[in-house]
Amino acid sequence: MKRLTLLTLALAGGAAFAAPKADVAKGKQIAQKVCAACHAADGNSGISTYPKLSAQHARYLAVQTAAIKEGKRTTGGAAAMKPMVMSLSEQDIADVAAFYATQTPKSGEANPKDNLKLGAQIFRGGIADKKLPACMSCHGPSGAGIPAAGTDVTAYPRLGGQHKDYTVTQIKAYAAGQRTSPNGMMEEIAKRMSEDEINAVANFIQGLH
Repeated sequence: MKRLTLLTLALAGGAAFAAPKADVAKGKQIAQKVCAACHAADGNSGISTYPKLSAQHARYLAVQTAAIKEGKRTTGGAAAMKPMVMSLSEQDIADVAAFYATQTPKSGEANPKDNLKLGAQIFRGGIADKKLPACMSCHGPSGAGIPAAGTDVTAYPRLGGQHKDYTVTQIKAYAAGQRTSPNGMMEEIAKRMSEDEINAVANFIQGLH
């Protein structure tokens, strides 16, 4: 049975992207000039519509950035980001992705009044009646994700501490078919989720660390 994934932020694909050897120091310079205004210098974005990038898997970041640059990913803030990354080379993208992957993530905080129990249930155990798998089966108990492992799935991205607003937007994009994933994994999962379930699990994810 194929493993299923919940996001992201969000959330895998682009197995054909072969990143060159990265230079973290150069990546830091690029991040400060191009990325910091939205994602923060260390990747811990303080703006809920822009994803946190700190400690995200480098290959996943590189693949998603390349997809936005090439116009293959157009949902959410992709339109605003595309002009920012158009001048970046494949090497630049690999460098900045490697830099953000080395940064220390700051934990978020879930709202205890925002259906936290339901969110925990979905993330940790899924919902059997709806054939909704546990998010942690692919993204890990703490939402740390799983790096690329030589499969057609580039990576199961890090979700822990991600902004609720960003996560909700990405799940809905998958449900609407506006964003795609390998073998349609995320699309199938997202379509089974109600508005309350999406909001609940996104809130729970925001507090994971």
